[in-house]
Amino acid sequence: MASPGLVASGHPLVTAAAAEILHAGGNAFDAAVAAGFAAAAAEPALTSLGGGGFLLVGMADGRARVYDFFVDTPGRGRRNDSLEPHFVPVTVRFPASEQDFNVGLGSVAVPGNLAGLLQVHETLGHLSLHTVVSPAVRLAREGVPLNPRQAAFLEMLAPIFTLTEGAAAIFAPGGRPPAKGELLRNPDLADTLE
Repeated sequence: MASPGLVASGHPLVTAAAAEILHAGGNAFDAAVAAGFAAAAAEPALTSLGGGGFLLVGMADGRARVYDFFVDTPGRGRRNDSLEPHFVPVTVRFPASEQDFNVGLGSVAVPGNLAGLLQVHETLGHLSLHTVVSPAVRLAREGVPLNPRQAAFLEMLAPIFTLTEGAAAIFAPGGRPPAKGELLRNPDLADTLE
């Protein structure tokens, strides 16, 4: 099958989602947005719609445009003495060392990924948003078999991914993170995207 473009990503299922959108008649921006949504389902230890990012666009006429949808500081503009930090310390055990992190409500920045992906789709996309997010919906609902890298990340970051009951239900069903080859499903993400 002739390809209308080339796609590269950090995960084969994210690449496949973007390629699917290209084959459906989408443009490069539709494919990039589809990849962003699919990555939230396939690579949750590395990215999410609750994170932030940038997109550098090379337009056909040679102009460049940067979409900045990085995270913002929570509580900005408020006096520091009026804020409660709401931090929970956790220790993450990396292969060569341990590191303490403060997680919880106080560590969460205002996300930009969702707004940024939607803005890119609205201003530069061609296909409907429903079509563009459909690969991500499918991945989240049907599940993604974890590759060795993703399984290792989820195991290593288990103290963070199991901090709340809701997160533990997704990232440690049965009391442990899914192992290599097991499916990671996120029906709540699928419902939200639908």
